[in-house]
Amino acid sequence: MTQLEFEHELARSTGESLSTIRSRGFSLIIVPDRNPLVVDWDQVQQREPMRYVLRRRPIRRRVAA
Repeated sequence: MTQLEFEHELARSTGESLSTIRSRGFSLIIVPDRNPLVVDWDQVQQREPMRYVLRRRPIRRRVAA
């Protein structure tokens, strides 16, 4: 649907004139297709293997008194 088709349909539906619809600033917004927000961590680790290495804290051992 183009902006012109949108304005004509809106004017027909509301009974307002085309100039009134245009003066009120209606606009057609097209939302882009977005990929789902999912991370494939296997793929990330293949690209940057050393960046995501698990680091463990050293184990503290108690000394007997």
